[in-house]
Amino acid sequence: MSRQVFYCKSWFRAKKRPTELWSEADAKAAHESGQAYVALVDSIERPFCFLEITQKAVGVGFLDEFLRESLSYDFQEVEPGVLFLTMGTHREFEGDTDTVVSGSSYIFSRDGQVRIRREFFNSHRLETASSSADVSANYAPVPVFGRYEDLIRVERG
Repeated sequence: MSRQVFYCKSWFRAKKRPTELWSEADAKAAHESGQAYVALVDSIERPFCFLEITQKAVGVGFLDEFLRESLSYDFQEVEPGVLFLTMGTHREFEGDTDTVVSGSSYIFSRDGQVRIRREFFNSHRLETASSSADVSANYAPVPVFGRYEDLIRVERG
């Protein structure tokens, strides 16, 4: 991977920082044994994104300039060695605060069905819709340790 990758036990969302930094060797051992770990892309203090990697799933949190998780992707293993993006969530914040004012979630099925859920929090309102889409770009191989390029693509289409 051409970008720098750092490893830790977890990303502490509320404090906007990693917990328990790990060496590459420790993270690789966790990867190989199917234990959960986190990969930070580009920086320890100001990562572009973080990947929460478990044996059967990968969550990707994309961070904005205030280290808020403005976009997240949830991948689930659907076949041996194959991940599928089951949900993408985009959050909008109030100014430079951590207060979420709205969020849109897109829940994907392998047959192309898409459920959309948009929630507004200030004067609460929920909108839902259904659609269909070409979900071929939602598939990704289970990553080889340290090779996360395919999972950190913001644009999936």
